[in-house]
Amino acid sequence: MTTHAIALERERPYGLYAICFGFFLVLFDTTALNVAIAAMHREFGGTISALQWIVSAYTIVFASLVLTCGALGDRYGARRLYQLGLTIFTVMSLACALSPNVALLIAFRMAQGLGAAMMLPASLALLSHLYPDPRARARAVSFWASIVSLGFAAGPALGGVFTSVFGWRSIFLLNVPTGLVALLMVRAFIEETRGTRDGTIDWLGQLGVSLTLWALSYALIEAGNAGWAAPRVLAAFAASITLAGVSALTERRSVSPVFPPALFSRPAFVACVGAGVVVSLGTYGILFIESIYLQNVRHLSALATGAMIVPLTVAPTVTTRMIDRYRADMHFKPRLFTGQILAVLGAATMALSVWIPTTGVILLGFGLLGVSLGYITPAMTTGVLTASPPSMAGLASGTLNAGRQVGGAIGVALMGTLMQMHHEPGMVVAFTVALALSGVAAVAARRAIPEPTR
Repeated sequence: MTTHAIALERERPYGLYAICFGFFLVLFDTTALNVAIAAMHREFGGTISALQWIVSAYTIVFASLVLTCGALGDRYGARRLYQLGLTIFTVMSLACALSPNVALLIAFRMAQGLGAAMMLPASLALLSHLYPDPRARARAVSFWASIVSLGFAAGPALGGVFTSVFGWRSIFLLNVPTGLVALLMVRAFIEETRGTRDGTIDWLGQLGVSLTLWALSYALIEAGNAGWAAPRVLAAFAASITLAGVSALTERRSVSPVFPPALFSRPAFVACVGAGVVVSLGTYGILFIESIYLQNVRHLSALATGAMIVPLTVAPTVTTRMIDRYRADMHFKPRLFTGQILAVLGAATMALSVWIPTTGVILLGFGLLGVSLGYITPAMTTGVLTASPPSMAGLASGTLNAGRQVGGAIGVALMGTLMQMHHEPGMVVAFTVALALSGVAAVAARRAIPEPTR
């Protein structure tokens, strides 16, 4: 083994830590922010719609650009794109912490979403480049997934602590030193991947997808202020439908469509991506409205609210570890179905908690939803990769992640609006929507996914 190879072998774990630190910030920020929403509302005032935009603006940009950013990383180098994304995310975190009003905070959150969209596909590409051996790569991906789960799990608890002790701005400030350390480690321990610089990117299709999602989110969020029949709300709904139709036509004629028909012609792939949309819609929507409800209606502190949400974020990791001894490729269909049934029970329990607002019922609802995530998340990921050709694995996983972000954006927009317009009855309706969609996803998993060949 040459001196250079020995040095690379020694530095490899530090490169893995750099990748994990960066993406830890993205997941931590997502769940921690929901606990801080009520504190932002007290400082800035305004309506629930403004709070929805603080969360959704980030998610919409993330969802719209993650596939295109993956293609850009392949063309120009994953390390370069990861560094740029991490730099944007870190700088915009500081800007969010210093925001004097809601409008600027929303704008900086959009820029954060761009940074996150660059980081996600680039982080997985860097892992593959850093660990060319399949076994070592599998261990590295498992470690990366554990850190991602830790970020998701730690968000509510740490977010509650920081918001209670230092204020909501501290959640964004925490990203700054961590992001700087990760940037230095990336520069020191990760080599650039070789970009291909071939192929084309469907910029027109990308624009159509982005505008469709923005129009739909605007309609759902503004309905809470103006009502479902308001002219601007109806116009936004009409625009989203029109843009979706135009995008579908341009995608069919595109040489490199954003969502390749070769993947969406496979029922199992569609069912798994649909499960991703549904689970994120329910999770992020419920997380948003429950955080506001617990603090504004139940008058819990941010610290207590974070503690109440912990079952939702910790249970997925525990559940996944418990069922990992069974082969994922052989059992992803029953896992997906079981997870969706648990999601139905969790949503029903959350609806019950509105009328029986005891701590035990709320914790049980969060716990059931968390366990359902532990079943669904690895199952839908395995299902997407199993249903896709190996040559399209990267695009397939990117499509799943984009679908999950779309679901999160729609969930916050829809459930926040229902809560704003109808208060407790609106929350029951929101939980019922999550329940119904999970039931549909369970049926789709049962019918569309074939039994695995042993």
